[in-house]
Amino acid sequence: MAKPKDLPRGVNRQPEGTYRARIFIDGKQHSLGCFQTLGDAKAALAIARADKARGTFISPSEKRKRLKASAAQSKVQEQADARTVRQMVEAWQDWQEKRGLKLGSRYTYERRLEAHFMPQFGDRSISSVTPDELADWIDALESKLGAKGAAPIHLTVASLFKWATGDAPDLPRGFTPWLLASPVPPLAGVRLRRNAAAKPVERNRTPATAEDIAALAEGMPEGERLAVLLAGWCGLRLGEVLGLRRRHITTTGKGEKMVTWISVEVQVQARGSGLREETPKSAAGIRTVPVPPAIVPALTEHLKDHAATGRDGLLFHRPGAPSKHLHPNTLRTHFNAALENVNASRGDDDDREPLENFTFHGLRHTALTRLGQAGATTAELKAYAGHSDGKSVERYQHAERERLAALAGALTTTEGYE
Repeated sequence: MAKPKDLPRGVNRQPEGTYRARIFIDGKQHSLGCFQTLGDAKAALAIARADKARGTFISPSEKRKRLKASAAQSKVQEQADARTVRQMVEAWQDWQEKRGLKLGSRYTYERRLEAHFMPQFGDRSISSVTPDELADWIDALESKLGAKGAAPIHLTVASLFKWATGDAPDLPRGFTPWLLASPVPPLAGVRLRRNAAAKPVERNRTPATAEDIAALAEGMPEGERLAVLLAGWCGLRLGEVLGLRRRHITTTGKGEKMVTWISVEVQVQARGSGLREETPKSAAGIRTVPVPPAIVPALTEHLKDHAATGRDGLLFHRPGAPSKHLHPNTLRTHFNAALENVNASRGDDDDREPLENFTFHGLRHTALTRLGQAGATTAELKAYAGHSDGKSVERYQHAERERLAALAGALTTTEGYE
């Protein structure tokens, strides 16, 4: 339709008789809408031109988006007023389970929240929790546990609210936030430095010697001695040790070039819903590590006398129950008793230092420390230990088996063991 000469620029008459107004800003056309009368169209155009001159013009489409967002925010706010923190936590835990988070990790988060956060905030409405309240709560938590002890709990609560605001990764399409902004204060580095004088006791700071490892193994029940040696020489975690089966032990080469290997594929967990096998938390945790020659005879003897039979036979099982895993708490109890006996045997006139604040995990720390002293690079240590982080995993995921075997072979001292 041709434009009538009496219509101003920016206004067109539509076939149905209405008047459409539009304005051009920065080369882009913005429709101001259709109006029943020419006067209304002219008025809308005049207002838009005035807004353009002031630099405050907002297109109708953008206004609609903002109104929609405002309505959505109002809905989120209404829901935050009506829902409780406990309901939010339950939904967060369901999401963690659906995305495949390990049961042990979920149990840890649940335990932190139930012990420290839920008693004060669980029955509150989500919107009633304020940043000032959480700052006071964190201060009280740090006074009780120390800054370092409070940090994991603080981070768990921060992760909860990050999910609730829709900022967590891997959220499903169409996720509706539970609240508009997180009230959790950031975990500033100064918090961890503030109570430096009140640091908790540092465990496993000093690595054990080969003699220490041998003495600890000797103090264990016969069927559990190898567990200490595998942790102290191969750097295995307690759960990884307990998950070993006969099929995880292999050899390559012959004669003097023979190397014994351990494949780490699972770990035994007891947190949460009972004893079970789980895969490692990251792909790097699935690995094959060489057994140092110093403890191969002990491994061979254990396979002969103590491991369950068959390819899937457990290396460590409950007495009289070869198909059931030895419980981690049982192994820890026996290890702590052996540690106490070793330390008690070292008097004031003994040159050997006691193993203070030492745990079973300290054996793994010992193995990795000794590998580092033998010349292992950071990449090789991570391959051996099964550590993973996003920045460095590509650097060590192709570490050569021959190089790892050579490093294990460098740990040839059996002083205090044989």
